[in-house]
Amino acid sequence: MNLLPPNVSPSPVFLPEELVAEVLSFLPVKTLLRLRCVSKLWKSLISHPTFVRQHLNRSAGNADLTLVSSFLGLIYFKTFPLLDPITMTLPNDPYHQLNDIDGFNIVGSCNGLLCLLGFSYIGHKDMYLRFWNPATRIISEKLGYFSDHTDPYHPRNLTFGYDDSTDTYKVVCFIPNTREVRVFNLGHNAWRNIQNSPLDHYYKMNVVNLNGRVIWLEIHNDTGLGPIISLDLSTETHTRFLPPQGFDEGLLIESKLSVLNDCLCFSHDLKLTELVIWQMKEFGVEDSWTQIFKISYDILDINEIFLLLPLCLLEKNDTLILTDKFLSQFVLYNWRDDRAKSIHKSWPLNSKIYVESLVWYG
Repeated sequence: MNLLPPNVSPSPVFLPEELVAEVLSFLPVKTLLRLRCVSKLWKSLISHPTFVRQHLNRSAGNADLTLVSSFLGLIYFKTFPLLDPITMTLPNDPYHQLNDIDGFNIVGSCNGLLCLLGFSYIGHKDMYLRFWNPATRIISEKLGYFSDHTDPYHPRNLTFGYDDSTDTYKVVCFIPNTREVRVFNLGHNAWRNIQNSPLDHYYKMNVVNLNGRVIWLEIHNDTGLGPIISLDLSTETHTRFLPPQGFDEGLLIESKLSVLNDCLCFSHDLKLTELVIWQMKEFGVEDSWTQIFKISYDILDINEIFLLLPLCLLEKNDTLILTDKFLSQFVLYNWRDDRAKSIHKSWPLNSKIYVESLVWYG
């Protein structure tokens, strides 16, 4: 029932800009790109760095886990619905397609940006980088050319990270069998040498990214487990510290680093019977290593017991998601019930966790 006098229009409702931003931050990127056309105010709001970061933080807390991988020069996405853990492929729409005459290998995924290592199908000697946001469909030019005689599907050690102190994205290259480190600073668009690593690099390094640091574990066939090395992307300097001490090291070659809930983790085999996972509660403080899981292989009920790697920790569901390094299966371990469930789904090697965002550089 209209209680207003005749010929009197209701007053327009004005929402505070903060509330509008809060509501819009829940929407997917594809919708937000369309909403930029609503008004100049909305276009300015959606493009503002504060909103871009707000939307990114919201996307990172999404209930689904999306993996991105490359195979034979093509790029694939798969979503892992954590509330109903059955992997499925994202729809084939322009937002998740990249048509190019060259092939690509994914170096890394960071804040919704993918760093791609490009190569020509003929020769495979001239390599380059491209940066792509699949959600906004923006891709950079070919940058950072360099020559490489290694197999492009298993290239030299490259990793992609973000320096929050300067809002800069960087690609780090560890030259195998040397201590040489090169950095490509996105924006300067050039490779440069930085401080050498304290120890020699080897092929197929287990590198993780955590809060503006690039971290890897030294493992040597002759001397066993070495220190953990951390490269600060802000200062471009190295530090090193020891992994957890006082355990049966078991099969050292399968000791791995990972990141769970913004903390560095170290996992290893224990006497061929259990998978043990440690968490560093305070980064760089060796005394803060805390054992958080010891899981029997009998419970996990899988074949490749030494290849498991923690992928995601769901505290609300009391569930730890693990995967083998071939990504042929996922394991959901419920620590409250001490039970596990395996989901067998073949998926290409070297998958990265992908979070949709509006992020771009420059």
